[in-house]
Amino acid sequence: MNAPTIKNDAANNAADADTWPNQTDAERAGTSAEALGKLKTSAAETATHLKAAAASVSTDAKDYAGSIASDAAGAFKEAVETNKTAGADAIANIAHSVKEAADGIEKQSPQVAGMVRSAAEGVERISTDIRDRNVGELLDSVTKFAQRQPAAFFGVGILAGVVLTRMMRSSDRS
Repeated sequence: MNAPTIKNDAANNAADADTWPNQTDAERAGTSAEALGKLKTSAAETATHLKAAAASVSTDAKDYAGSIASDAAGAFKEAVETNKTAGADAIANIAHSVKEAADGIEKQSPQVAGMVRSAAEGVERISTDIRDRNVGELLDSVTKFAQRQPAAFFGVGILAGVVLTRMMRSSDRS
């Protein structure tokens, strides 16, 4: 039942009020019960409409939130991929610099130069591996390494922290 119907019922009931004094108690009770029944039906219909509207709003809000979350996840993934590529490039540059250092010490100490060059090639492989894998695969590899070699993982973490700290301090001085 909608609002105009309720209004009409109220008007009809008001018109019936003129006959109220002439009705018996039983007739009045019947009229009241009928009006109460109509009111209950109207309230139930209104509640049903409100429930449907609330469900619709809730669904729309969930869809909107899902869309925003999806967009944010996409932007985050894109940013991580960009930074991953930049990190792989930085690692490749380090490997190149280490190879140049190995070339510089070749005449003085060929054995040390060979070890340094071998380490630089390992760093290049890491750079290529980082560049060729997606972020999920990289995290999976790091997790597996940490489980197999926790001491090495901890040591690499400390070494990375020291290197990053020195890089930050040197960039602050520049």
